Amino acid sequence: MTDEDVAALDAASEETAAAAPVVRRGGRRPAVGSSWRDAFDRHTVEVEGGHLHWAGATSTTGTPIVAFGGQVETGYRLAFRWHHGREPVGHVRPTCGYGGCLAGEHLADRQLREARRS
Repeated sequence: MTDEDVAALDAASEETAAAAPVVRRGGRRPAVGSSWRDAFDRHTVEVEGGHLHWAGATSTTGTPIVAFGGQVETGYRLAFRWHHGREPVGHVRPTCGYGGCLAGEHLADRQLREARRS
């Protein structure tokens, strides 16, 4: 997948978000899909190099965010839990150099980063 393909995915994601129905005070848009994994998978795309590109909503700092069942979680923490089978310690960050990568094997928490330094 080329940089142009990734840019097109991001643009399509932004258009979809802009077209989403307005949620009125006191109302809630029903969750699409039936699990955190469904909500995550709808916005990820495998790209060259084993990276997992996020084409969904992000926080103001660019962190991928996933919403399901009225709750919000970072994509990094979800992918880390699924891949490593444990709760992350501290911040989870990609270590591969691909900005925003959500491939579980490319993510490290504080515990893994400290172990790699020693």
